Amino acid sequence: MEKISLTTNEIGTMWTQHVQNSLYVQILRYFTHTVEDEDTLNLLNEALALSISIEQNIRTIFQHEGIPVPNAFKDSDVNLDAEKLFEDPFMIQFLEQTLKAGLLAHGTSLMTSVRRDIREYFTGTLNNSIQLFNKCMDLALQKGLLIRPPSLTVQPDVEFVESKKYMSMFSNRPLNTIELTHLFENIKTNTVGVMISMAFAQTTDNEEVKKYMKRGVKISQKHVRLFGKTMEDSFIDAPMGPNSYVTNSTNRVFSDKLMMHFMSVLSAAGQGNYSTASTASLRYDLTLTYQRLSAEIGLYAKDGADIMVKHGWLEEPPQAPDRKNLFHS
Repeated sequence: MEKISLTTNEIGTMWTQHVQNSLYVQILRYFTHTVEDEDTLNLLNEALALSISIEQNIRTIFQHEGIPVPNAFKDSDVNLDAEKLFEDPFMIQFLEQTLKAGLLAHGTSLMTSVRRDIREYFTGTLNNSIQLFNKCMDLALQKGLLIRPPSLTVQPDVEFVESKKYMSMFSNRPLNTIELTHLFENIKTNTVGVMISMAFAQTTDNEEVKKYMKRGVKISQKHVRLFGKTMEDSFIDAPMGPNSYVTNSTNRVFSDKLMMHFMSVLSAAGQGNYSTASTASLRYDLTLTYQRLSAEIGLYAKDGADIMVKHGWLEEPPQAPDRKNLFHS
């Protein structure tokens, strides 16, 4: 039977997932060493086992297909003896956000894959991620840590948009439930972003990285304020989750390479969230806000990439042959 080669989609998505899960492995290893709550420890151990499994399975596939396995992140990228940097509740919030990103990534990978064995692999990782996400949400509810979306009374009958004024940026109409959903979720993700940037800023001794992380704190805080004010203008309470789950420890925990790469992952996720929210919102002022903030994140991500290139921290994904050079050889 003729062997079917991996497609560019399959290689690209697995390469990305290998790198990101190797990063999560190191973060989760540190969490399991510093967590105090037993229920949270059990959940973290499951998440760690899933990330290790994904990393190892992709490594096996790449080795079998003769594709270079990315260097990604190693045990040397984390200091397990460092003092506790994050309080236990943050670890649950972290899992909630990373599992949401994982569900999206695994689903996209499944939809863009061709080979049956690769589709079966992504189906399995997606199902495992769904089960773990539900456990995470149940634990957050059980411990009173889940920030619930707002509840509101909606109109009793079906209504249709009667004029373009409904979408006008000068309209004072109340937010609809779809717009509220995206505002709420983006406040939550940026609140987690504030804490991660804050923790990274206080534990690095590289002044260039520290400055970059401080900038990340300010950007996330600004976005939280903008989204919160938009909700409050429609007399909807913005989510007020704690953003103080970072301890006062200044001991280095993660390598600068890991921290910078993780910020690039967060930036990419933020741009994706804003793009989705922009197309789903029917008020033009919201659309313009998301586009403007997305551009700000794009510039931040570009500056981060420049820092990683400068220090040799940015690994190249597999790429097509340089035909132009081949033609002249």
